[in-house]
Amino acid sequence: MKVWKMTGCLLLLCVIICGCVVMGKNTQVAAAEQEERPDGGQQEVLPENKGEVTSPVGDSSTETGKTYSEGLYFRSNGDGTCALAGMGDCTAACVLIPPQSPGGDKVIEILPYAFAGSIVGSVEIPTTVQILSAASFADCQRLAYVRVAAGSEYLVEFDGVLYTADGGTLLYCPTGRNSRELALHASLKRIAAGAFATCKALDTVCFTGTTAEWHNIVVGDENNALYAARLVFVTP
Repeated sequence: MKVWKMTGCLLLLCVIICGCVVMGKNTQVAAAEQEERPDGGQQEVLPENKGEVTSPVGDSSTETGKTYSEGLYFRSNGDGTCALAGMGDCTAACVLIPPQSPGGDKVIEILPYAFAGSIVGSVEIPTTVQILSAASFADCQRLAYVRVAAGSEYLVEFDGVLYTADGGTLLYCPTGRNSRELALHASLKRIAAGAFATCKALDTVCFTGTTAEWHNIVVGDENNALYAARLVFVTP
């Protein structure tokens, strides 16, 4: 009996020793793998990439490639549309008007004196804007450049001046426009009241057409700068 007991104890001891050896090797392997990683942390298993790229929802700058001015003040019309009414908290010198207000309304109008007293030197108008006038830019002394976003069905910029999309009505010549010469759109039929009211640098106006055709152009009030400039007739 003593012999069997001793034999059993020896077998049990061998099993324990073998188990310890195996555990020690596993620990060494794990430690080696951890040392190969710079952070020594656990590796996260990521799902397989199916080639799908996600972008932030509602990021207009990502969708259009533009970063619109923030802080502008809009007045809602209560029907899903709104008007730019003022600069609000925006202090930018270059203003890119968004096509949609922070409240989700479509921007279709720029109200009179929307930029009054500001330091704005350039403005880009979105394709959604349908209604504006020279009064929209009144008392914006530094404004030198007005641009209309490509694809607008309502407005167009020609030689730094704002027109209706067909070129038929000249709406506004920026106060700070530096060029002394202006070429009028070939489709011009009407010049809105106050379009040249504050255009101080204007010296020469080039009109494509004859004297008789010029006299058919309807010119609104408060355009003294236009009358003071030298008129040059260009043969089509």
